[in-house]
Amino acid sequence: MRKKGCLLLAVLVVSCGVLLSQQDSLAQKKPTVLKAVCFLPKHDPLSAMTVEWVNKVNAMFPEELKIEYLGGPEIISAVEQVEALRKGILDIDFNVGSYYAPHGAEFNAFQLTRNSPLEQRKSGFYDFMVKAHEKIGVRYLGRWLHGGFYMYLKHPIQSMDEIRGKKIRTGPLYVFFLNKLGASPVSIKPSDVYTSLERGVVEGFCWPILGARAQGWTEICKHAIDHSFYEGDGTILFNMKKWETLPDSVKEKLLKWMPEYEMEMVKYYEEAIQKEKEALVRSGVKFSKLPPKEAERYIQLAYEAWWEFMMTKVPDLVPQLKKMTGN
Repeated sequence: MRKKGCLLLAVLVVSCGVLLSQQDSLAQKKPTVLKAVCFLPKHDPLSAMTVEWVNKVNAMFPEELKIEYLGGPEIISAVEQVEALRKGILDIDFNVGSYYAPHGAEFNAFQLTRNSPLEQRKSGFYDFMVKAHEKIGVRYLGRWLHGGFYMYLKHPIQSMDEIRGKKIRTGPLYVFFLNKLGASPVSIKPSDVYTSLERGVVEGFCWPILGARAQGWTEICKHAIDHSFYEGDGTILFNMKKWETLPDSVKEKLLKWMPEYEMEMVKYYEEAIQKEKEALVRSGVKFSKLPPKEAERYIQLAYEAWWEFMMTKVPDLVPQLKKMTGN
């Protein structure tokens, strides 16, 4: 009887051990939760491919990762996000190079790229930027935004000279270009642009095709100069310490997939831009081209303005950056 009792006790102990082991195993399999934000509102038309990236990554790694997309600048202001990322307050940030260029002037080169993300990987630009971001405690994964920028105005113009003296809403991206054109740049956060246009604080703004209509800005500015400049400088950034804690298999698979995502991203935005431009025209926005020689000079000034600034900050890097970015 005692032997049976001992045997029963042994079975119970083993069973409990197996159960606890299974519970430990399940606990170990809980996915790593990652907090992500974007410099734009999560549901802005320009942010569409950040949502797609999060959804696809979560689907690729259901047992390893769980990315929680918290939102945009309402969570942490756009210009403070990279610093929050560096400190580990955030794990992933969908930002733009021009917003964190105070950490390194070379980050401005993203908006000056004239080649595709795939070509940037072949030219050495991608690897260059991986190393540059490592210096500030961030892992750069790739691009999430594509498309040029346009100048929208309340009143039509016939020549570039008519931009001189106009008060144009600006962000870090276009301030040097506007100065070159002789305009008066006025720094206004996106959430205040509509009111500023309405009250006459500014006479125009620079923005991509996507988003301007959704914000209501083209209700007031019905004229656009039909020459795009720069490139969307969206970057996918990871907190370095968090990145290093991920399993090697996850990192390898994610990095291998990124070029495929970038190609899909470019295709998505090209199609979306075309559709939105047609919608803008239907809504009454008129796209007007400058005379050929002026148009050439207009685009030239856009890039010249930035490269001149870069020469004052990182002169030794400019020749290399120009070559890698297709300039």
